[in-house]
Order: sequence, then C-alpha cells, then structure tokens
Amino acid sequence: MASPIGNLDMASSWNTGTLVEEPTVAAPEPSLQPASATQTALRKFEAQSYDTLYGNFETQETPFKGTQVSTMTLGELYDFSKPSGEYGRYVKPRLSKSTEAYKRGLTSTPMGKYQIVGTTLRNAAKQMNLPPETVFNKETQDKIFLFLAEDAVGRGKTMNQKRNNLRAVWEGFKYVDDATMNSIIAEIES
Repeated sequence: MASPIGNLDMASSWNTGTLVEEPTVAAPEPSLQPASATQTALRKFEAQSYDTLYGNFETQETPFKGTQVSTMTLGELYDFSKPSGEYGRYVKPRLSKSTEAYKRGLTSTPMGKYQIVGTTLRNAAKQMNLPPETVFNKETQDKIFLFLAEDAVGRGKTMNQKRNNLRAVWEGFKYVDDATMNSIIAEIES
C-alpha cells in the first residue's frame, strides 16, 4: 500500500495505513493563563476557586458552607442569587462599606472564580444564549469572564475608559494599579 506522504509502507499489525492528523489546538487565551496579570489580580482581589462565594462563605461556618456553585446550573444560580433570597439577605449586612452595593443600599451576590453577581450572570447568559440548564463549571465561568471582559474593554476608546469599564464589572480591579490594569487589558485584547 503506497503512503500519501511518500514511499512509506505504513501497514503493520497495529497500523492499517491510515494517516491521522492531530487536531489543531487553539492557543489558550492569555487572560486565562494562571501566571497572567489577569489571573494574578483576580486571585488576589476576587477569588481563587470556581466555587467562591462572598467572603468565602462556602468554606466558613455559614448557611452556605460546602456550597459548590461550579456544580449548579445557571437556572439554579438565578434563584440562589436573588437579592431577596437567603444568600442575598445574608450578604447584605456583611458587605464592606467600600463596595458600590453597600453605598447604594443594595446587596451583592458574587459567585465563582470571577465573582459574577446574579444580575450580571443573568444578563450575560441571555446575551450569550446560554440555556438555564448550563452548568456553571470552569468552562462556563471562563467563557462568561471572557465575554464580560472583552465587552468592557471593547466599549472603551481610551485606556482610562477601558480600565474604568473593567473596574465597573469587577470590584477587585479598583485595587489594581493602572500599569497592571494596562497589562490585563492587553491580555484581554490579544
């Protein structure tokens, strides 16, 4: 049997002569790389785990100890994150006075590695056409993060606008210096 790549006879007891090409793997998103400026800042100021709740309530002696949002569906999280629900009511009196939610007399229901609040989650999922049955696992959280980050950066014309847009979505970015934010923006745009 002639090989399509020259005079190689590829037939053997384990090889029938069919050449299989390796699938092309897309380069990973720079902003999702563990050592990236984006992930470093998020670990420091937002969350380290795909199951993180406000104040790490999932690991503390709270009604939410052991909650694993990364195994829940978006539909379940829509209910879980309602401001009038148990989580929203529990968080509200515990909010830091420096947060926008506290200043406006609201609550906040951040969930997952990117601390996406309920309203933002619902809006992003709708725009991304994610059904309520979608599990809020690592892959989904990363996709939603990229969607939100690319949208925030894309709406800015200047670096200052891009930084402000990201800081409006992620409270933790308010504590990140402008030079690091510029690196984060470059990772998101690449």
